[in-house]
Amino acid sequence: MEDVDRDPVVIVDGLTKNWRYPGWRVCWTVGPRELIEKVASAASFLDGGCARPMQRAALPLLARSVADAEARAIQRSFRTKRQLLLDGLDQLGILVNAPQGGFYCWGDLSRLPEGVNTGMGLFRRALEHGVILVPGEFFDVNPGRRRPERPGRFQRYARFSFGPSADVLERGLAGLARAIHGP
Repeated sequence: MEDVDRDPVVIVDGLTKNWRYPGWRVCWTVGPRELIEKVASAASFLDGGCARPMQRAALPLLARSVADAEARAIQRSFRTKRQLLLDGLDQLGILVNAPQGGFYCWGDLSRLPEGVNTGMGLFRRALEHGVILVPGEFFDVNPGRRRPERPGRFQRYARFSFGPSADVLERGLAGLARAIHGP
């Protein structure tokens, strides 16, 4: 972005999600001055803004050297956890295209045994083993099958997260193995 007043770009960011500082309710918007003034006006009626002590505490975290080091650490951590989940799901017979962004894997369950080869089937069985996943049909544009003539395209899919720590992912994969193949 060369000139925020001319470029047709608005950036909304914050420490909680993108920067992985849960609980730090510090966020910002970058864009044309006219738009920022309107956003600031609306925000003042909605929530009053972020507490000044939090804003001041956040400043050192935004220093280029700190931000770059944090980004590299996050990338290393997620690269490792991503591979752990990809390998684990593959060993369980779940087909996954490696994600290119975010921290979710979209898994094709069609090769799994009957009863766990649908998102809802695996979801229910996985819960019995302390594992949570999101059935693919939750992402369908036909939620609740409101158009009965069109079956859901994502019934045999599920979304898996590699956001949790590696030890949680290992426990989750072990629970999925029991859910799919038995004790």
